[in-house]
Amino acid sequence: MTYIHAPATYDFRERSIMYGPVSDMVPSTPIFEMYPLGLTTLCEYLERHGLRARIYNLASMMLHKKNFDVEANLAKLDSRMFGIDLHWMPHCHGSIEVTKILKRLHPHTPISFGGLSSSIFHEDLIKYDCIDYVFRGDSTEEPMRMLIERVARAERTHTAVGDLSDIPNLTWKDASGAIHINPLSWVPDDMNAISMDYAYPMKGVLRHHDMTSYLPMKGWLSYPVTAGLSCRGCARNCATCGGSAYAFRNHFGRRRVAWRDPSLLIRDIQNVQNHVWGPIFVLNDFLQAGEAYTHKFITGLKDKVRNPIGFEFFGPPPGGDDFYSLLDENLDSWSIEISAESHDDDVRAAFGKGHYTMAELEETIVDALSHPNCERFDLYFMTGIPKQTAASVRETGAYVQHLYERVNYDPRLVVMTSPMAPFLDVGSIAFDNPEQFGYKLRARTFEEHRKRMILPSWKHIMNYESVYMSADEMVDATYDAALDINRIKGEHGILDAGMAAGVDARIRQAREQMNRLDDVLYNGTGRIDKRLAQLKEEFERLSESTVAEKSELNWAFDVKPTHVAHLAKLWITNEPANFASRLGGKWRSAASDFDYPDQTNGELSPAFNADGTPNTSARGTKADGMSDGRAVADEQGVQVAAFGSVVAPGFSATNTNNAFDASIAHLEAGRAGTAVEAGVAAIREEQLRTVEPDPLLAQMIAEEQERAEAQASAESTHAHPRVRDAGGLKGAGGRAGARDARKLDKLRDRKN
Repeated sequence: MTYIHAPATYDFRERSIMYGPVSDMVPSTPIFEMYPLGLTTLCEYLERHGLRARIYNLASMMLHKKNFDVEANLAKLDSRMFGIDLHWMPHCHGSIEVTKILKRLHPHTPISFGGLSSSIFHEDLIKYDCIDYVFRGDSTEEPMRMLIERVARAERTHTAVGDLSDIPNLTWKDASGAIHINPLSWVPDDMNAISMDYAYPMKGVLRHHDMTSYLPMKGWLSYPVTAGLSCRGCARNCATCGGSAYAFRNHFGRRRVAWRDPSLLIRDIQNVQNHVWGPIFVLNDFLQAGEAYTHKFITGLKDKVRNPIGFEFFGPPPGGDDFYSLLDENLDSWSIEISAESHDDDVRAAFGKGHYTMAELEETIVDALSHPNCERFDLYFMTGIPKQTAASVRETGAYVQHLYERVNYDPRLVVMTSPMAPFLDVGSIAFDNPEQFGYKLRARTFEEHRKRMILPSWKHIMNYESVYMSADEMVDATYDAALDINRIKGEHGILDAGMAAGVDARIRQAREQMNRLDDVLYNGTGRIDKRLAQLKEEFERLSESTVAEKSELNWAFDVKPTHVAHLAKLWITNEPANFASRLGGKWRSAASDFDYPDQTNGELSPAFNADGTPNTSARGTKADGMSDGRAVADEQGVQVAAFGSVVAPGFSATNTNNAFDASIAHLEAGRAGTAVEAGVAAIREEQLRTVEPDPLLAQMIAEEQERAEAQASAESTHAHPRVRDAGGLKGAGGRAGARDARKLDKLRDRKN
């Protein structure tokens, strides 16, 4: 099995696209070359069961290697099956284009799709001739093993794959081309059967002697950021989030959060830092699991963490100062990330974050920074969310000024803002019910999203418009808020003066370039791609660190002798054994050295049983009037926290997230995995409608067809078009990123 990670836009090296700030809050470049963690868990699980699997980060190779020939390299791949991840929706263009090429080069090799976005659009995807299978759900390691063994056996015996109706979560085509939708019934109750210790990619690099195809992002070797994952699923219901409790219940069949045992999470962190010296982010708020889980995890880290470590929280941690004291007692240094989205409590409540106020968030920031072992507190804002106006966005700067004054301009507080771009998350409550949240969709089907990815700027690519501010107002307001925040940080030494000046210049240039782009698009004549070609170099330069210095994301770190020793041991342990296996014409497994159990299906979590009927075995099926097991109630009917429930710690009838109120009980899922009856498609009729025609998109699609025909003609005469490299896209890594991180770290050493 070869898993191929495609770039967001396949031919990004030739196209002129002003991506702008879409990736300013993540380490990767705007083509999102960082592949999801699920690829490593899938590969390791398959290797553990005697199947050979590898990751092929095509996006990374296209960025790293000059004039990299995609088709020539894909043609060399020899695999019984190919897998394409479509986890994040921005990959909708690249994933399909790469799949078309693969099917042309390897017409008899089956191709599968998987990931959260694949789950939502499985009925759209399976209709493409180049796609044979689509997996749905968030935990498909075991169903994937079942399919690959079936495909491999069919190839060895030269027989048909046959009936696959027994493989859960699978949407598939049979030999006649008929489409089948199996029940979305494989949803494990926990996350303990998969490897998150990074063993597979390290061993895979040694086995294949190929580092670039495994690199998570451009510049990773200079900034080797890693992640620990506490759970799959979520207790929250943020309106625009495709990973909310609503989305997991309705689209991925998950009714309960699947937690990773804290002892395993601790072991993951230990094993990662043995070999990798960069920061470790613990993703998904482990506080949702309750006090016992939290205490076991934090105290278990004592004297075991050497790398910088940070935690993602969905709101102020319960316990306030006592919680931060617990961190201080067990960790030499720690950092926190919280996305507040807006300073306006009314806007935040509409978004789904009404379970805390900004006053409470301010208190938790003050508490955190009062502790000596707190290294940084990252706070994020976002534009484009429900009920947010341009005026509200522009007020962000004044609020940030107030907040910095409150903490005496402590440089450990890092505030950033960015737009919700390029897409409103598919599968979110707001995407499924846009009008009720003040949105008008520009793209509804998968194909409509795919086509938008070739449009010339992030403003045009967006799949939504808000009734509260136009796209142009959103662009201007975002740049205004970013200018204010950057000015505040520069004036008070929170950001290096040179960096602040650079960001200020880029924001102003980006705004000017967006205006110039509109002039070129709407006042020019001739082919659009020809008009845009002259702007390509500037587009790339202004598509990173646009609204914030990307290096602010980076943490300084040190390589220790123990890292060198562990890497040397890894090489000595694996390389000679790999060499011996190759001499014998065999392959050596890259599975984890730790003993993991086989993945088993859940009993409480699946929203659907194997026959497609609803699973109502969980407690609280009628407590909140939603009949989906979402609430756990005591004798008085008050929602309380429970391990593994989707009710967060401390929730009660008075402080529950607004999204759990009965007021949303009438909302429907637009693209649920299956209907109640097994094998029946479940897209609502209104979700099948197309959006209003976009004249700009129509013209560019017409040019796209002409371009494809011209390219086909060139190939027939053996003439190859010139390949341009995207040298202007750097990501957060590289020498410059490491240098800036150390510069900013010195500023943050001025702890007040």
